[in-house]
Amino acid sequence: MNQPSSFRTSGATYIATIAIGHGLKHWYIAAFAVFLPLIVEEYEITAAGLTVIGLIRQFAGGFPNFFVGYASDRLRNYWHLMLPASFFFAALFMMLSGRTPWLWPIVAFASLGGVAASFWHPPAISMLSTRFPRRRGMAIAFHGSGSGAGEALGPLVVGFILVTWLADDWRFYTLISFMPAILITGIIYWLLAGAKASEPEVPTRSTKLIDTVGLLKYPVYTSLAYANFTRSFSHFGLLNFMPVYLAQDLGMDSFGVGFHVSLLTLLGVGLGPLLGYFSDRIGRRIPIVAAMGVIGISMLVIGMTGDGIALTLSLALAGLFLWSSQDVINATAMDAAPEGLQGSTVGLMFLSSLLGAAIGVVIMGFVVEITDSLKSIFWLAGAIATPGMLIFLFAPLRRNS
Repeated sequence: MNQPSSFRTSGATYIATIAIGHGLKHWYIAAFAVFLPLIVEEYEITAAGLTVIGLIRQFAGGFPNFFVGYASDRLRNYWHLMLPASFFFAALFMMLSGRTPWLWPIVAFASLGGVAASFWHPPAISMLSTRFPRRRGMAIAFHGSGSGAGEALGPLVVGFILVTWLADDWRFYTLISFMPAILITGIIYWLLAGAKASEPEVPTRSTKLIDTVGLLKYPVYTSLAYANFTRSFSHFGLLNFMPVYLAQDLGMDSFGVGFHVSLLTLLGVGLGPLLGYFSDRIGRRIPIVAAMGVIGISMLVIGMTGDGIALTLSLALAGLFLWSSQDVINATAMDAAPEGLQGSTVGLMFLSSLLGAAIGVVIMGFVVEITDSLKSIFWLAGAIATPGMLIFLFAPLRRNS
């Protein structure tokens, strides 16, 4: 006799839980971009110091994905536990960053928040990919839209709260924001536990750590790793320096900084599922090529203008694809993922993002130092992203066994 199904087991609830949880996790992490100009002012941090801070945070948030992907494949029957734990510890460490008066402990705790956050992506994308193999692009895109919403709304709302109610007391904000995180963790666990398969899944192969690196023997993964590298170079390099450019060079307050940072992902929230849907129907190549072109050209326009309505519109245009294109790239990677290596595949994709983000932070910091201009970051982002438009017209997107 069939048991009555719970709403927790429905596909819509499953996708919504993972997507909204992903968004809330990014909300907590993305708030640091609004805190950054306040921290720079308090501790008188130079461009070199900003580079070091950005590099530490990018490695903390990205490098663990190499191991988390492997762990995700080994612990595939505990995915429903990994997600709420990732959210809880990300929020906890961000709260602790506001409890210390010293700079480097602030950076350390914020970086540990990134480490905790990295435990979300491999199990979450693997869960969606295996449950919705025929709607993989759209399911992963909803997951990405959740994170895009968090990346966009987090800085926007946090900046508004800091300016309106807390007089830029970012430390107090981290304390009060941790309280709802406890409740949210419990809700995520309850929803995912109710949707967990009743019979444990037995992997058809034994996963080894070296398998993650072994994926690079397939040209499709080197192509997709390049796409993630260039996208992250532009996106996270901007996130490290753009808030300071907006605050110091353009004189924006915390809300203005938060609003413009949110534009890097805001419009992509709505476009993401559509991009995923069309990539399921027409293939992955056209969305990837279009994304690379729009990102690169938008950055070059900002480099030429630097402020005003051109800055706002170009950031919004780039924001259509900076976040949402990652979902199509990940869906393409999962199309080619060998059996039992779904988590490792995701780990490789996020590891390539880490390299792009880390190298982007270092090179942008170097360029800012030698040009003595924060505006130069936009020229560099455009120069890195634009060639991908041509490369992906011909890059392989399938795995040859």
